[in-house]
This record gives sequence, C-alpha cells and structure tokens, in this order.
Amino acid sequence: MMESSQFVECAHFPHHPVRYKEGNPSMNTQEKGARLEQQVAAYFRLNGYEVEQNVKIEGKSGGIHEIDVWARKWDGITDFILAVECKAWATPIEKDVVSKLSMVLADTGINKGIIVALHGWRSGAETAARQEKIELWGPAELTEHLGSVMLADLNAASTNRLVVAAPYPVRVAEQDLRKTLDTQSRGLFGTGREDRVWEQLAWVPFHQLELHLSTVVREFLRRPTTKVTTAWALYNALDNRHYFSTTESMVPAEIQVPVAISPKTTAKPIGASLVNTLKKYQEVTRESSKARYRTQLQTLGVPDTVVSLTVEHATIVHLPFWVGLFHRRGTERLVAINAHTGTVDGSISQALTKSMAFVRAAMEPDDH
Repeated sequence: MMESSQFVECAHFPHHPVRYKEGNPSMNTQEKGARLEQQVAAYFRLNGYEVEQNVKIEGKSGGIHEIDVWARKWDGITDFILAVECKAWATPIEKDVVSKLSMVLADTGINKGIIVALHGWRSGAETAARQEKIELWGPAELTEHLGSVMLADLNAASTNRLVVAAPYPVRVAEQDLRKTLDTQSRGLFGTGREDRVWEQLAWVPFHQLELHLSTVVREFLRRPTTKVTTAWALYNALDNRHYFSTTESMVPAEIQVPVAISPKTTAKPIGASLVNTLKKYQEVTRESSKARYRTQLQTLGVPDTVVSLTVEHATIVHLPFWVGLFHRRGTERLVAINAHTGTVDGSISQALTKSMAFVRAAMEPDDH
C-alpha cells in the first residue's frame, strides 16, 4: 500500500499573510496579459514572422474577430498565418477557449491557432485542442520558448493569485523558523557559515495524479481476485520527481495566496513513465533486470506488487514551504522547510536550487 510519509493530516488551508516588496506592486491579470502578448509577439518576430498585436479581422460570416497576436510568414511561394490567443488567467483555461479559437480559424481561414495559457489548461481543453489541431502552450512550453526568467517575471507574486492547494495547512510561523534556519546557515559540521539573505512563504507546484492500481489478492483455498486501489501521487512540477503518495482521498481547494511558483514541467511524461516502467518490469525475466525496474517503480511511487495501472486524472496542486536563500563566496542555494511539519525538505530544496533564477524571480523577496 502506498503511504504518505511527509504529510500526515488533512485540513483546509488558512490564509497566511506574507510581506511584499514595497514600491514594486504586482501586475494584475490585464497587465500580465498585455506583457504576455508582448513577449509572444517578440518571440515570433525573432523567428522571422511579420507580427501585429490586437488585430481585428473580418471573417467570412461578416463577424469581427480580435486576434491577440497575428503572425505571418511569406517565403514568396506560400503564405502561412498564425493566430495566437494569450491567456494570463490565474486558473487553467477551459475547453470553451479552444472552441472559440477554432471558430475564429474557420471563419477567417487562418492556417494555425495557438493558445498560450500562463497557468495551463483543464483536461477538457486539452482534448478539444487535440481534436481541433490547436496547439497549447503552457508553463513548460513558455519556459522553452521565452526562457525561465521571463516566465517567472510574468508569474511575479500577486495578492490575487488563485491556486489549487492540497489539503495540508500552514502550521509553522515565520518566527518559529529562526532556529532551523540558523542551523542550516552553519554549513557542514558547523564550518563555512553562510549568510541568510531572505526567507519567504511560497506555494510550490506539484502534479497530482489519480492512479488506479490493480493487485492480485491470493487467499488460501480461494481463487485469486483482482483488487483495484485508488491512490493519489504527487510529483514535483519543477523536475517531475515523485514526492509522496497516499490512498487517503485528497480534496484540494482553490485559495488565494501571495506567492505561488508556476510549474515548469507537464504531467504527460510522468504518466508515460509509469506505464512503460511497469510494462518492462513485467516483461523482463532476469533477476538483475527485475531489480532495476523494481527500483525505478519505487522511485516513481508504485509498489512492485501492482499488476496494472491507469492514470485517471492529473492536475496541478500547490503545497506551502518556507523558502530561505543562503549565500557564501559567490554560491547560492535555496532551502525549503515544510510549512506543515517544520522539517527541512532536501528534495524540494534541491529542486528549487536547480531552478534558482526561475524561483527567485517568481518570489520577489523584500530585500533582493
């Protein structure tokens, strides 16, 4: 059975105040949308497109359609036109956004449509986009095209940032962190002391996958039966590493938080890795190969007793961590402290440090 080893109690998140950088107000949704359009337009210009923003085009029906970013490439023989819809909403887009762009493409004859969604999309939107052959750009694609620092700038801290939070409350106050942070700043064996630059509360993104796991139950003098268990597995959305799993139902809630880090990865590779690793584990016969794939399954959070699995649903949830920046002789690292238990989390610290520029730009600490 898969157990949660790092979070042990379910409860609703309370609102927890965090300080802000004075004199540098966060962008609202409209401002972020305009900034996002500018960056997307710049990307296509750099790639040889003729670009216009907020273009109004009359369709075959006589209706007028406004295109956020209109991009055209002409090579003397073929004429290719893109329509890009930019959404800097605080929540993932729904399929109606895809349906609307599909209608615009059909009415205007534009060759291709792209929807840029700063905070991703729901599963219905992904299905509709696949059917309509519309390309979706979420946090991972934006990081690839615009760069992690620019994406983090678009995701700067906002008092109105709405996230889906996993049901684990903040229990550790900032004043209670001092001893833990002081211990961390002493360096290995108390030598090489680091300077603590700042500490802030931040919500870190995770892919939450709902898994249906099938196992074979064998009882004495009875025919074997198949048991299906539902488990919820969380994977760090900065590097896709498994964080923890639980068979207790997780019901997240939408809350407003001051600082939330956006995901850098998508859940699709995780699901593919789960299915493929289990398949290979079942196919190989040599014990050394079995042992290798057994270890990979454990790393992914799947018991080796599972005979089949399906990924039923994937969504982004956030968990709270106190994050501290430490500096010494030109090197920096980020330390993550579980805001529910108060313990230092090595895996999250490592993931945040590897994405240093992305995380620091998103958090906008007071004195940095």
